[in-house]
Amino acid sequence: MESEKMFHQRSSIPLLVVDKNKDHQLLIGYCLRTKIPQAEPTFAATTQEALSFLRHSFNQKEDFPKLLLLDLSLPKTIHGFALLKEIRICYPLLPVIILNTKQDQSLVNRAYQLGAHSFMGKPLNLEEWENHFQMIKEYWLWTVTLS
Repeated sequence: MESEKMFHQRSSIPLLVVDKNKDHQLLIGYCLRTKIPQAEPTFAATTQEALSFLRHSFNQKEDFPKLLLLDLSLPKTIHGFALLKEIRICYPLLPVIILNTKQDQSLVNRAYQLGAHSFMGKPLNLEEWENHFQMIKEYWLWTVTLS
């Protein structure tokens, strides 16, 4: 386990973060720098930006994300679900973590039915954001094996 942690600490990890909220993008960027410094995030604010980046990085075989963080509100929840459906069709091996402000059970259920791997509520303060990203690092980068 310790050697695996060392591997992940040295490797760069491309991530795609899809969130229209610029303040949340800043918080996520800060948390990634402090908790997962090897992360190389790309930020997208719309479904179109996200799909364009995925297509380009997949076709060019460069910097294709190991993990996608998705806020479903793009600018409406229906757009987030449409993006999740498209990702499951085109990139079925890409793990998707939903980071969403709304956490009602119907949203959670639908996200899992459409192929999300995790659903996390967006934190309310910086300490909670940091804790979320520590958990993401421990589970998604140290525990599971990503493709």
